Amino acid sequence: MDMRPTRDSLKSFLFVVGGWICVGFAVIGAVLPLLPTTPFLLLASWCFYRGSPRIHAWLHRSRWFGPTLDDWHEYRGIRRTVKYRTLGLVAAVVISSLLLNSLPGWLKYVALGAVCIGVYVIATVPTLPDDTPRPPRTILTE
Repeated sequence: MDMRPTRDSLKSFLFVVGGWICVGFAVIGAVLPLLPTTPFLLLASWCFYRGSPRIHAWLHRSRWFGPTLDDWHEYRGIRRTVKYRTLGLVAAVVISSLLLNSLPGWLKYVALGAVCIGVYVIATVPTLPDDTPRPPRTILTE
């Protein structure tokens, strides 16, 4: 598979649209613990890399998303506090949602199964100590 930025304007447009959709899901995931943020950020970064190096650089320089992308790019992991905070929020929201809603029992099990898959993914991502040095910001615009 070709991993370089595309020069085809239609493909570039589609990659940028896909990147923005992934950023939208990442933002929603930052608020709703049932939706993971980091995988959508990584996918958005890849889409922007293929479609618009300028937007790719902006995403990596972002105050909110840049540090997570930098940690993944440099160390292939997420920081301990980020992981534990995420797992705690997921547990709190899922428990309260399952107890306070009126969903049929089978649908609660489906939701719980989906959450378990998400928790498994979060738990298996390598954990970085909180004192891991921040990687240098090397993504520049062209």
